[in-house]
Amino acid sequence: MQPTLTKVIATSLHLHKLWKTYLPGNVIASAAIVGDEATEIAGIVKIVLNSGLGILCTVIAFWYQRKTNDGGKFSLYFLWDKFPKFVLGYFLCSTILSVILPPLDGTAEAEAVQRAVISMNKWWFAIGFVGIGCQTNVKALWKGAKSSGVIQGYLVANTFDMAIALGLSYLLF
Repeated sequence: MQPTLTKVIATSLHLHKLWKTYLPGNVIASAAIVGDEATEIAGIVKIVLNSGLGILCTVIAFWYQRKTNDGGKFSLYFLWDKFPKFVLGYFLCSTILSVILPPLDGTAEAEAVQRAVISMNKWWFAIGFVGIGCQTNVKALWKGAKSSGVIQGYLVANTFDMAIALGLSYLLF
C-alpha cells in the first residue's frame, strides 16, 4: 500500500525514495540499491521514527490500562509489569561495552571481546526466540487479537506512523 501511495503523494524524488524505503526490515537495504544519498536519508528518518516508538508504546499502554482497568485508575506498576525487561539488560551490556572497548581500541583484546559478544549475541537470540516459540499458543493469541481490537489498533497505529514518516520527510527533505 505504501509504495503505491508514494506515487500519488510524494512530490520530490528524494521524498519518494525515502518514504518508499520506510517499510520495516528493508529500510537501509532497499535505500542502498538506490544510492548512497538515499541510504543516508533513509537511515536518518528510520532512526528518528524508531526513537518515537517508545513514546508511542507508552501512550498505547496508558490507553490499554484505562480501557481494561475497572474505574480507569492509573498504576505505574502496570507499566513496570508490561515493560520488556530485556531492554534493561541491553542498556547494561551497552554501557559496560561502551566503557570497556574504547581503552582497548586496536588491540587483540578488543577484537576478542567483539568476537565473543557477537557469538553470545547469536546464542542468546536463538535461546530467547525458541523460548518465546515454546510458550506461544497461536490459537489463543489469534482469538484474543480478534476480540480485543488489537488488529484495528495496529492498523490505526501503522497508518499514523506512515503519516508521521511522510510529514517528517516533507519537513526534512
